[in-house]
Parts: sequence; structure tokens; C-alpha cells
Amino acid sequence: MSDGTLFSMDTPPTEARFQNRLWVADALDLTGAALVGWGAVRAAEWVSTAALLGFTMGASWVVLCCAGGLTGLSPGRHVLGLKLERADGRVPGLGTGLLRALTAPVELVLQLVLQRRPLDAQLGVHAARLPGGLRGWARSLPLPLVGLLLLAGAVWSIVTPTRQEMLQYLDRTLTGWHCCHGTREVTWQCRTSLSRAVRNANSGDSEVAEFLRNECPVAAARLGP
Repeated sequence: MSDGTLFSMDTPPTEARFQNRLWVADALDLTGAALVGWGAVRAAEWVSTAALLGFTMGASWVVLCCAGGLTGLSPGRHVLGLKLERADGRVPGLGTGLLRALTAPVELVLQLVLQRRPLDAQLGVHAARLPGGLRGWARSLPLPLVGLLLLAGAVWSIVTPTRQEMLQYLDRTLTGWHCCHGTREVTWQCRTSLSRAVRNANSGDSEVAEFLRNECPVAAARLGP
């Protein structure tokens, strides 16, 4: 065996060099997009039907892939120190980003079976290390940071009760009654429901304000003048 052949076997091709890290990045981005879509439904106080959740999650994923196509970056790739690029080093582009919104979820499964990324190869893109080391990572932070902030807001919307959930808990459950009167240990549901109720009341929600003054002395004590 010649030295050239041995060297070629020891050096993985460019498209395979970071494929495992790219798999993790795509999984993180897909999960994040799903959470952002779910959080958007809850923040808007919409009824969480399967169709609506599917639409908002899918829309979040498409927007993320378009941004990734135009910049090569995404929150998941940035966390792992990667970018997506073409063979000549250019960003993938909007069209490739849109196509990748369809292919990347499929490729998550294909890579587990085939140990390669055939769909990315067809699109002519691969993962590469972010240039510039730590400084390069910091310079490319602003765009992924927007995505991380959206994710943080989505998680907050998911764990915070909606207006309907808050009223149903405080007004129609025994544990909610104890929460309003301070007769039991404060739980997460109690704390977040009281905080949401006070915010609504202080923001001009007259129905919630009247309920708190009449039925929820713990929250009424926290209302503004």
C-alpha cells in the first residue's frame, strides 16, 4: 500500500469531518424550533390544537433554516463551533436553506443508519469549523444569540400559565383556593399563577382585578393602587 493511499484513508473527506457534530447541532436546532413554535402559541393565548402547533413549529423551523442558509449559522451550530458552507466556502443560500428545512429532519434518521449525510451531499453543503477560534466564535454570536433569546422566551411562555389556566386554577380548584389564601406551602404553579394574575390586573384586566380583590387576598395585597 502506498503512502498516498494510506494518507487518504486516514484523512476523512471534508463533508464527513464534522458530520457527527452537525447531527447534534441539527437535533438541537429542530428541538429549539419546536419549542419556539409551542411557546408562540401559548404567548398568543391560542388554543393548542395539533394542527396549530404543527404549523407554528414548522414555521419556526423554516425561518431558522432560511436564516441558516443566508448566514451559514444557527444556534445549534454556533454552540458546537460550526458553520454550514459550500465547497467553495460560500454560505449555502436561501434556496438551499429552504430545501434543507425538508431534508435535515430526514437526514437525522439517515445518518444514524448510513453513518453519512447523503442529502447534504446532494445539496452541496457541509459543516466546517468557525474560523478565528474564540474571537471568531464571539464575532458570529449576535445572530445565534437572537435565536437563543427567542428560545428562552418560548420556554418561559411554556412554563408560565396562560390567562385561562391561571383563572381556572385560582378560581376553580381547591389547591388554587389555598394558594389565594396562603394556607398551604407555595408551589411553582401557585407562584406563577399569582404572578400572572397580578401582572394582568396591574395591566388593566378588570375581570382579573375584581376576582383578586374579592377572592384572592394574597394576590390582592400585591396589586398597585
